[in-house]
Amino acid sequence: MSIAVSAVVQPSRRLFFLVGGMLVILFFTAVLIASGRMGTLSIAARIVFVVMCIAVALHVFFRTMWRRKIHVIHISATGQIRVAQRQKNEPSKGDSAEECEVVHLLPASTLWSGLLLLHLQNDQQQTVVVTILPDSVSPASFKAVLLACRWIVLRRADTEIQRQAGD
Repeated sequence: MSIAVSAVVQPSRRLFFLVGGMLVILFFTAVLIASGRMGTLSIAARIVFVVMCIAVALHVFFRTMWRRKIHVIHISATGQIRVAQRQKNEPSKGDSAEECEVVHLLPASTLWSGLLLLHLQNDQQQTVVVTILPDSVSPASFKAVLLACRWIVLRRADTEIQRQAGD
């Protein structure tokens, strides 16, 4: 069985709308606190809570916008993972396997049937988290990436068991 797969991971619209909804709720909470409808807080406490809510909301908004990148993932038949990333509005540079950075899958990765959080680390110990939801890729690509990542995890576990048995 060959696990070789390539996928272009677009930023998820679902995740963007969920984060946006949470930010709207946070701003609504800030308005309720400022108006005095959330308990009996002093004016100073209300100002502090409102400023904190708005600061958190703005931080999350700009961080979400900054991280909206397209990831191109190539997984070879041997389990080697190569990743290239570019900004959403940046033109494609081809993203061939030779131009991608070699990374490995960290154990902190989440491999669920409806969500993939791939924690990938390069040789310089820099980590990138690629969030893949079903609307980020085609259904066939989502399933192929899920199966390839699970195969890599199982192969790593088998190697670890063999190494421990040899000790």
